[in-house]
Amino acid sequence: MSRDTSKRRVKLLKAEEKVSHRYPKLRVLSQAFSLGTLVLVPLSGLARVDFWGDEHRLFFEPTSLKQALGGVIIGIAAMYVLTFLSNVVAGRLFCGWGCPVGQICRYGDAVERPKLTRWQWRWTHLQGGAYSGLFVLSVLAWWVDLRVFYLGSPVALLVMWPLLAFGVAGAFVHGRWWRWDFCKTVCPIGMYYSIMSPASYFGIHFRNQEETCIECNACDNICPVSLPPRELNLPITNRTGLSIMDAPGHNHCLECGDCIRVCEFMVGQAGKPSAPLRLGYFTGPQHQDRDTALDSKE
Repeated sequence: MSRDTSKRRVKLLKAEEKVSHRYPKLRVLSQAFSLGTLVLVPLSGLARVDFWGDEHRLFFEPTSLKQALGGVIIGIAAMYVLTFLSNVVAGRLFCGWGCPVGQICRYGDAVERPKLTRWQWRWTHLQGGAYSGLFVLSVLAWWVDLRVFYLGSPVALLVMWPLLAFGVAGAFVHGRWWRWDFCKTVCPIGMYYSIMSPASYFGIHFRNQEETCIECNACDNICPVSLPPRELNLPITNRTGLSIMDAPGHNHCLECGDCIRVCEFMVGQAGKPSAPLRLGYFTGPQHQDRDTALDSKE
């Protein structure tokens, strides 16, 4: 994402905060579910390797390193399989709502919002740092008993605390500078989605039958991965990185709902009754020809 594009996005994110919306609350729940699932598997003993105390677990029982390692590998693979299968019924909904890396990107956006007070700037950094710390700890929980952070030997403490700090620093660097370009160019799940067509009956849909689109282009400017939300059925020819060329925009869409929220905000400010962009299940064509809609107004 270019610097100018990023500036337009964060300005719109700031503007839409003026109106309460359902999505921030839903995102808190979805992220809590993702992190909770990620950390509860090892903490419960369903599968965990413990390179600190050799207290390996598999199906809640003590086991050998080899068996625990196999369980962890299978567990991680199962999470990826579930993520891939979700594409069949809900497209890239996990990318937009459940991916912890995407949430770290959001904290990077939040820090750059214009006209933040010093307190707001610090509070946003604190929130992002706390979330990044929880994410790193949830990953480490698969490989060590987290009690090592306060019961470990001096050597263990000297290893684990810098490792945690390094992980949080890496998340900070990612959120502040790399951000959504990772999703566009490097994410291996993104490459899978660019090949496999997601469910055509679920996702971002442009339904302008009531002719409420005001052509403000806010949806284009706020999209974190630089897609045109009103034209997601058309192929994207200028994509770089791991994604496949000429796949429809619908395949690349994170379904994060940012375009929906800003559309509802902008249309509401214009006094229109409903937003033409929607996220969910729909029947019929995803896209209504904009030229036809404009001609019908004349």
